[in-house]
Parts: sequence; structure tokens; C-alpha cells
Amino acid sequence: MWHLLFLLALIIAIPTVLVWGPSLVHRLTGSTALTIDASNPIRQIPGWRVGMLLPDGLRIMPTGRNDASHVVAPKQFHDKAVQHAYWVATQIPATLNKLYCWCGCENRGEHRSNLQCFEDQMAMSCPVCQGTAEIAYRMTQAGIQDAGKIQAAVDAKWAPKG
Repeated sequence: MWHLLFLLALIIAIPTVLVWGPSLVHRLTGSTALTIDASNPIRQIPGWRVGMLLPDGLRIMPTGRNDASHVVAPKQFHDKAVQHAYWVATQIPATLNKLYCWCGCENRGEHRSNLQCFEDQMAMSCPVCQGTAEIAYRMTQAGIQDAGKIQAAVDAKWAPKG
């Protein structure tokens, strides 16, 4: 009889913990997944999540890294277009670090910016990652440094329509 009661308790407890557990942890610790640096007022926007347009025209909170130290070496790829895309990432890492990539990797928790798509082999087979970097490169070569304007061009090309 006690086995059945134990089983019933587990059947009720497991879904309850899965549903209410994160909320309880948040209340106990006072932390949130999106609040990394409380001194940044943008991070305090209620309801904001990665991918939503911010007042500065960006869609992400850039990471602290602005260099290409983690970008995969372009020469290791045989395909010239892939080599070029990874080379671009080595040329404008600070800009790519500010850009949201519409490939969806951020939504899977893999990357925070287009730069990070080039820090592994994600961009090797992704036209969105490569295209985002190419748009950014062409615009910076044309003298456009405002990441918000570059993000708008990326959005026009790659954001879902409708």
C-alpha cells in the first residue's frame, strides 16, 4: 500500500517541480537568466528577451569580447565562401559581437551574437550566419559603423516576414 502512495506522490511531485521549480529558485535567489549586469538599464526592460528590438536598435546584449581570438581559423575550410565568411569574422569581430543572428542558434542557447557563430563550425553550413557577417562587412567598408543600422539591414534580409 505504501508503494502506491509513494508512486502517487512522485506522479504529483515531478510535474509540480518542473513547472514551479524555476519560479521558486528565482524567488529564493532573486536572480534571472537575463540579468547578467544589473548596472545596464537596458537589461531592466520588463518582458524583453533576446531577439526583441532594443532602444539602441540592437537585439542582443553584446558579450565583453570584441576580438577575433576565438574565431575558427578560416584556412581550415576548403570552401572559398566559407573561408571568406570566417575571414570576415576576423576583420570585424566587435561589430559582429553586437549583431543578432537570425539563424536561431541564440534561441537554442548556443550563441549570443553573430560573432559566436564563427567561434565554432555553426557558420560553416549556415547561409544566415555567413550572410549576416557579409552584410556587416560591406556596411562597415562603406563607412557605416552604427551597429543599430547594420542590425536593421540584417533584419531586412533575414528576419521572418509577416
